[in-house]
Amino acid sequence: MLDRVAVSCARRRGAVILAVILVSLLMAYGASRVRQTSDYKKFLSSEQASVRVTLKAAEEFQGMSFETALVEGENLLRAGSLRELLGLENLLLSSPELENRVVGCQSYADLLLQQLPQVRALLTDPSRDPLTENLVMGAYLTILSDPRLSQQLRGYLTPDLRAGLMRVYLNSSLPKEELTKAVGEVREKLRAAENLRLGLTGLYSMERDIGRIMQRDNSVLIPATVVFVCLILFLTFRRLSDVGRCLLVVGLAALWTMGVMGLTGSDFTSIHVALIPISMVAGVDYSLYFLSRYYEERGRGEGFAEALGTSARRVGTAVLMCFLTTLIGFLSFSISDLPPVRTLGQFAALAVSFAFLLTLLLLPALLGSGGVGRAGREGGVSRGLASLGRRIARHRKPILAALAVTVALSALVAPRVGSTMSFDLLLPSGVESLQTQHRMEDLFGGQSQLFVLVKGRLLNPLALEQLRGFQEGVVSDPRASGLIGGSYSLADPIFQYALFSGHMPQTEEEVAEVLENLRASNHGLFLPLSDNQTLVIFNVLGRTDRDFKRATQLVREHVENFSSPLLSLRLDGEPAVGGSPAVISDLFSRIIPNMLKTTLLALLLCLLVLILLFRSPVLGTLTLLPVCMVVMWELGTFYLLGWSLDVFTLGTFSLMIGMGIDYSVQLSSRMREELGRVGSPEEAAARTAGSIGRAVLASAVTMGGGFLILSLSRMPAMTRFGELVALVILYAFVAAVLFLPSALSLRKRAR
Repeated sequence: MLDRVAVSCARRRGAVILAVILVSLLMAYGASRVRQTSDYKKFLSSEQASVRVTLKAAEEFQGMSFETALVEGENLLRAGSLRELLGLENLLLSSPELENRVVGCQSYADLLLQQLPQVRALLTDPSRDPLTENLVMGAYLTILSDPRLSQQLRGYLTPDLRAGLMRVYLNSSLPKEELTKAVGEVREKLRAAENLRLGLTGLYSMERDIGRIMQRDNSVLIPATVVFVCLILFLTFRRLSDVGRCLLVVGLAALWTMGVMGLTGSDFTSIHVALIPISMVAGVDYSLYFLSRYYEERGRGEGFAEALGTSARRVGTAVLMCFLTTLIGFLSFSISDLPPVRTLGQFAALAVSFAFLLTLLLLPALLGSGGVGRAGREGGVSRGLASLGRRIARHRKPILAALAVTVALSALVAPRVGSTMSFDLLLPSGVESLQTQHRMEDLFGGQSQLFVLVKGRLLNPLALEQLRGFQEGVVSDPRASGLIGGSYSLADPIFQYALFSGHMPQTEEEVAEVLENLRASNHGLFLPLSDNQTLVIFNVLGRTDRDFKRATQLVREHVENFSSPLLSLRLDGEPAVGGSPAVISDLFSRIIPNMLKTTLLALLLCLLVLILLFRSPVLGTLTLLPVCMVVMWELGTFYLLGWSLDVFTLGTFSLMIGMGIDYSVQLSSRMREELGRVGSPEEAAARTAGSIGRAVLASAVTMGGGFLILSLSRMPAMTRFGELVALVILYAFVAAVLFLPSALSLRKRAR
């Protein structure tokens, strides 16, 4: 059937090309409508309580998004330092460019001066600096006398008074792109400081800096990858026209995928960038195998139609198996908890489908009827591969034994591979915001915030006592040592007022009056209060997903044990714990098991497809075994290199199924064909390696080298991705070349 389709498309090339052009025009229109977004909400699943709490907090409290400025100087409690810092805060809050973007500022100075409004007035007169500094130092010592307030201040000011923090709260209801632009304005205004050194860091400033690095990298690495792929294709076929045909299939597959994305109104997030290399892998592989077989048949003297039909019949079946197994690998993403990952799997499957259809329909229409081509003539590479195939078949038993030993050793160390993910490994060095982040973490610990959404009679003095008791219970828990560095809630400014005034408000009206006075005297003060809701915020000192999990479990345990008729710490019956540590902890706890399950499911479904298409359980199983070997080798390599089993490394397993199985399918299919022609397994292995081996080698070098170029990126995440995918391709090629000729030769001899 495939041969009739290919020959029919070649005979009706005009109609096929016209149809492709019309579809491409429609898809180009769709691609122009693709909506790009970097909104973190697109990555979250509302099935998890932590996500619902985080989104609700962002909706109710404008200042849930913030950037942090690291402030350094000789003595930050000197009047001149306070004057300059408070002046910068006023500048940010009053600047027309930042109106409705910056909604609050809170620094160590604000914590010290909350109950001393007269000091702010004194700071306007430099001649009264000695009095100002005496009052400030008195407030500092008073706060240090209270363990709870002292711990809070230590989260903003180092004991040597040489480094402090200022949080700039942003309007979280605005689009992310607008907030990123606002952060650029904030950074410029902070540079106006004369006597203080300020560095800005946070989600938006880091993404802004990293985005610039990625743009510079992409402008070099992606063209370099395309040039490398073109070079290998040219060396394989020695025809620019064939290079153009392969690239046309790649480009149209990518265009059509983006077109469907735009026409269906799907969002294009940063994770969907992977669709481009996926389209390249599928398009180049399928075209390469088809063209190689076509020129091989032409070299044997077959005419255009006969060679085309033989190629579609022989290689087309193998490419169909590659397509179906790859499809299964990517569709397994559909059960992910992350919406973008689900759509990535669906659109990756669509990209592979388009590449297969274009190879089967368009490529025959683009082929002319003349020329054998370089790929159709036996050369040094083909003779060398044929000799290698013969040697592998002859030494099948030692090779199989060696492979079994490497797999066994990898299996022994696989359980020792760690699963802790440090986010520092994914971030580049030499970036201003990241350098500030690392410096800040060295001085104050991690800066991630875990929070609890609280509902109830928040202004009731007894409720505030209970709220403070909850905070102290979490922070004083022995398990929180070195993990949670302090907390902040609505109760803190009330108790600070009581400490300085000697009077604790006794009624809800008095509490409301104190809060109103605080707002009036501390412009831009962040008070998490919205109707009958507030937040208890905990600073998480850890930096890994395991630290986030421990902190989240600790806070949830205290929420479970909390009971009050005045306050509720639950949302929809579950502990109302949110923030990035909780979200990351929950996602990682489900993503890794899901990825393992989807990998196993994909392998089983691939096995079923191979058995059905080969019509042989033994041949189908043998074809899949190299992929299983690659899994074990990859785990063994992780152990040797000290890499962890995380979201990024696990993601390569699905790519391995999608790309690595191609080599096994092509070699098994051709080996079976040759074994039917010749009786000697050694000769069959030589003919297989000398024919399809050239295309398999070109595919491995093209894809492996292309991804290896990405490892030159300044982005560690991109570097790790490029290294891992190149490693997977190398392992898949080696496993298929060594195992299949040996195993199939042994099976032939045994029969």
